[in-house]
Amino acid sequence: MKVPRTLPGATHTPENHARWTEQIAQAVGGNLSYGSSMANTDEDLNLLIWKHSGISPGVADTDFTITHSLGKVPITIVGQDTNNGGVLYRGSVPWTITTVTLRSTKATSTYNVVLA
Repeated sequence: MKVPRTLPGATHTPENHARWTEQIAQAVGGNLSYGSSMANTDEDLNLLIWKHSGISPGVADTDFTITHSLGKVPITIVGQDTNNGGVLYRGSVPWTITTVTLRSTKATSTYNVVLA
């Protein structure tokens, strides 16, 4: 469910505020989802995020770039996991509306990352 935007010129009455609050609560209450897999096509995915799985380079702390389709420059790594305890962090190349450059503290980390 998407929350309808208030209409310009809508009367700010207690009744309208109560209705808007109720609509927001229905849309958000327990209904935010990262999806059920690492695919970016999950039907239950309703957050503006990008998920990616891969393997980092064979040398730790080396830049690697992944593409995304967020349509904006991501602001952060929302979540991550690796198979060897490596931590993903920003690489030396600035992020763009189509790519992010990352590094891993461990070599050859099989990773999942969520960007927002």
